[in-house]
Amino acid sequence: MEENIGRGRHGKASNVNASARKKFDAIRPAKRGRSKQGPTPAQQTHDAEAGGSHTGSRSRLGQAPMADAEDDFDADQFLNQDVEYGEPETPQQPPQQPPQVVLIWDAAENDHEVLKRNLRCQASRKKVINIHKLPRSERWFWDPLEASGLELLTRVNFSVLDYEVIWAFVEIWHPKTSTFHLLLGELGITLDDPQCLLHLPIQGKFLNHTKMSREEGADMVSSYLGVVREEIDLTFAATNEVHLKDNFLQTIYKEKQTFAEKAIAENKPMHVVKLYRERSVRAFMLHLVCCTIFNNKSNYYADVVYLQYFHDLSCVHEWNWGAAALVHLQHYLDHGSAVSTTQMAGYMSFPQGWIIAHFPRLSVWVDAPNYAENMPLNAKVVPGQGHKDAVVYRSSLDNIQTYDCVFSPYDAHRQVRSLINACWFSGWLRCGKLKCKHLPECVLRQFQHVQCIPIYPNTSATSGMNLCEIDCVFMEELELRIFDEEMRGQPVASLRDTEPGYMSWFYRVSHPIMRSVQAPGSPPRPPNLEVLIEAAEARMTLI
Repeated sequence: MEENIGRGRHGKASNVNASARKKFDAIRPAKRGRSKQGPTPAQQTHDAEAGGSHTGSRSRLGQAPMADAEDDFDADQFLNQDVEYGEPETPQQPPQQPPQVVLIWDAAENDHEVLKRNLRCQASRKKVINIHKLPRSERWFWDPLEASGLELLTRVNFSVLDYEVIWAFVEIWHPKTSTFHLLLGELGITLDDPQCLLHLPIQGKFLNHTKMSREEGADMVSSYLGVVREEIDLTFAATNEVHLKDNFLQTIYKEKQTFAEKAIAENKPMHVVKLYRERSVRAFMLHLVCCTIFNNKSNYYADVVYLQYFHDLSCVHEWNWGAAALVHLQHYLDHGSAVSTTQMAGYMSFPQGWIIAHFPRLSVWVDAPNYAENMPLNAKVVPGQGHKDAVVYRSSLDNIQTYDCVFSPYDAHRQVRSLINACWFSGWLRCGKLKCKHLPECVLRQFQHVQCIPIYPNTSATSGMNLCEIDCVFMEELELRIFDEEMRGQPVASLRDTEPGYMSWFYRVSHPIMRSVQAPGSPPRPPNLEVLIEAAEARMTLI
């Protein structure tokens, strides 16, 4: 995340507090549990001459993971503190040189530390599958869930995940452009993916929560879920944060149903019955989103901060849940692309479905029974375990061919989920304090347009934009920030359609080849094959 030190209110550079910034750099506390080993992905350089979205040569060794939003040091608060003048300044230590950067694509045969790493993925998929759900005849439960736009999250979770194929894609993720870099060029996860794979809404307000205190969280749980303060304090103490354990939340969900049934049997007023039922629905919704969209590395608790979006059950659909799923997934992809990361979290069924949709021959899966055309595409397949070693998938990605990729897999699903303007939005998306880039210009072939050299990513996703400005751009200036028909260029005629020079530029600014342990020498397919083809075509044009 960008620092706000010495910036004006509108993100403009400023020399204000220059001396304080020097002091801040000297005494800034380290991130909890993190040791910075080198430049982050966002600090890579860009090929300004090419004018495109360069991520630099992504490093696995010597690359520090991005810190969690909750761990950010409040620079503004530091700079505004009262200071005692006249005290001697602490001498600054000379800056240390960063360690030598080793690229995963340049890894030698004996670099097993990099090439044989496995990322442990945290997923709560079975918690949603296994939780008891009421019969569809109980409309008091299903009506608000369906109206919220979240009901289909109960149907799109995989009981088995192929973690190794997910890991192989995490390795080729580039945080600067929020895209995967393959031999074919860039591919990305866009807003079109959560709306087709999960049927989540991709329009509406960004979720705007901030970290809350235990007192605020206790008030919310007491009011919205009807839990006594003593129990709330105990569960907060057990998690050491404003969190509810999954089993505690499931107990609330079932307990309020029982209270509602008892109230009906005792002929109590209908508003009492409705109160218990609404609390049961809120508990289920909180459990649902925390096991899917907001799944974290703990894998056993739900963050109370998301409960605020279920206060009024009739307004849940107004929030942009698709953008929230995308931002959280990309947040963990950014972390996972660092070599020091050992765990991956987020909604794991989401990237698994994306991989199957775009690379149907890469992993193991079968058609799901009882699938209907109006259901999300994630419900169409049942993944298998796949290979137990990511090296197999690395080798496949190192030798991927154009016909192995389905750039636009949702064409047959457009009568259910059309390609709306929000999918063409170019700029920042955000959820709470997290934000990510959404750059459809980098992946035009996924929208059936000829890929050209994209513009510099900071042109669309301007660095230094605060959260209020990001909200304003998406809600009020969406039509001004979309890629219009003229900017999209020509429709594709074949799978490998790119503008002349794109592949030459791409191979110059990226390194999409990973050398596997089994094949330490030159890969079977030359990485500059497309470059040679383009050069030959250019020569033929001149003849």
